Amino acid sequence: MMEESNEFRIVRSKAYFRYLIFILIFVEILDTYTTNYPNVIPSQVIAEFLANYPENVAQSIFALAVGIATIGMYLVLLNQFLADGFGRKILLAFTVFGMGFSSLLLFFSTNIIQYTIYLFMLYVFFSSDIWVIYINEECPSEKRGFWTNMVLVGGVVGAILLPIFRSIYITETYSYWRGMTFFAIFLGIPLGIIILFTLKETSKYQELKIDQAQINRTSKSLKQNLKTLFKSSRRKEVIAILIISYISGLNYLFVALGESFISNSPNLDQDDINIIVLVMSICVVFGYIFTGYIADKYGRKPLFYVYSILLPIGIMIAVFGSYSTEGALLFVCIGASLANITFWGLGVVTRLVILEIVPTESRGTGSGMKSLIGAFGITSGLLLSSIIILHYGLGFSFILFSVLLLINIPLIAKYIKETKGIDLSKVK
Repeated sequence: MMEESNEFRIVRSKAYFRYLIFILIFVEILDTYTTNYPNVIPSQVIAEFLANYPENVAQSIFALAVGIATIGMYLVLLNQFLADGFGRKILLAFTVFGMGFSSLLLFFSTNIIQYTIYLFMLYVFFSSDIWVIYINEECPSEKRGFWTNMVLVGGVVGAILLPIFRSIYITETYSYWRGMTFFAIFLGIPLGIIILFTLKETSKYQELKIDQAQINRTSKSLKQNLKTLFKSSRRKEVIAILIISYISGLNYLFVALGESFISNSPNLDQDDINIIVLVMSICVVFGYIFTGYIADKYGRKPLFYVYSILLPIGIMIAVFGSYSTEGALLFVCIGASLANITFWGLGVVTRLVILEIVPTESRGTGSGMKSLIGAFGITSGLLLSSIIILHYGLGFSFILFSVLLLINIPLIAKYIKETKGIDLSKVK
């Protein structure tokens, strides 16, 4: 593994880049799995911890609990700022280890309060997405979308494992939702240690530190980095991305409680739900490939438009389809798959764009701010829905928040500029 510096440009060997991609794929497998396994067990957690309440009350309490847990995502800004100050490598190792350790604590939870606390910790770690900064600072500018989505595609193994493990641990006659934590525990803890001792710091970050040392300049404070974001020539784009992230975050409600909703459908049983989770996982693979191809070939803006329109359509198909006495399984498979593809695809595009409009020294902070605002949306959606569910039901909440995505259309048209192929070293 060779590297050389020429006028502050550090070049990694191809062998090291292949190894980096290999490790980041495992990081994304873990990230995908830990992000989603709490979302395929709500009905089982509710059945264990909230069995004494009526259905709508139990769902409302659970939505409130998850909403409180998502406050852990607010620390993503601190994580990303620390990545700017101490480097990408340390934070990547720390967050990967944390995903495994938090899953271990979830395994031992015995009531809804403990479950909420440990889920809070899990949200702190899996929402950091340091790996996205890693890959974007190490690959060629014309291939950022490709390599980001190749890591995502590899990471979909984590999504494929969800229905496999769920069908093992949750059936019509047997339920052991704690078994869903095993994979995260036994991958996350050792992987964090491997990253700490085998990965190098990103080349762009090392170049920045060399440059700062040459002119005797230290890293900016969090306050200074935030000022850089909102005083730059592209501040309107940054603000537009933040608004899109917030609205998208509102729709995490469907991801978090969709399983609980369809589990209460009289037209679906646990075997059907395992099939739905499997189909969704497979479709997400194709969704990531599609996102990477279109992002690099045709740009980021077309994807913003398509996903903002298709996400509410997918949610409506899933909600109304679950009430169908014939073909409920097919309708929910189509709707839930479309909703998940577009929800996560929209997240990929916002990640790419925020990294492409923020300078290297503030890139972690910019990515963290985007994640923080998205987390505000997630918490807002869950907390508001805990009230709405009591009066109008879970399905109505899904549809209400999804329609708000149409606000994205004029924002994209007016403020978002195409960033396909931009050189990150020249972003100021």
